[in-house]
Amino acid sequence: MAGLVVAALVVTGHARSQEVPTVTVPSKTIYGERSARAPRELDVFAFLIGNWEGRGKTRLPDGKVAEYPVAWIGRYILDGTAIADEVHAPYPDGRPSLGITFRQYDQSRQTWVIEFLNVSESFLRRQVHHGTGSVAVSGRTVTVTSESPGFVVREHYVVPDADNWIFRLDSSKDGGRSWDEGSIEFTFRRSK
Repeated sequence: MAGLVVAALVVTGHARSQEVPTVTVPSKTIYGERSARAPRELDVFAFLIGNWEGRGKTRLPDGKVAEYPVAWIGRYILDGTAIADEVHAPYPDGRPSLGITFRQYDQSRQTWVIEFLNVSESFLRRQVHHGTGSVAVSGRTVTVTSESPGFVVREHYVVPDADNWIFRLDSSKDGGRSWDEGSIEFTFRRSK
């Protein structure tokens, strides 16, 4: 349940127009560079690198759908051997929210390590690591599955081309026997 709550807290908003921040620090490399030492598996998430603007939709508990602006910023970090990507979106009351996902492939264990930091609510959640969760690629879709007792989340990243991608979140409260599919959806276009 924590996964869905995290996702809902980070992205639930309403149709009110709001500026989503673009992060630039002149003294820093904006998106970093991939290291030649980075495992080739990291390329699975290379489409996230850059600055993305889009629209989000969240199905609320009352069945209504909230729509809101959303921004996603992806960077290479740790000397180009990992990716950090940020999602910026408003809370229902208009306050800005921020979540950051850290993605790294552990070559020694041959597994992904993916962790989500909810900056706005001050907690860290492991999504994928040795022994739990997974990353699967099927054509132009990357699916990240994370599990906690009785709760499973699937994040689908559909990448039709280099300038567009879609994020969809499914959740299951019964360990994956039934799914609430597409409860959250973001549609992005490259902005820089």
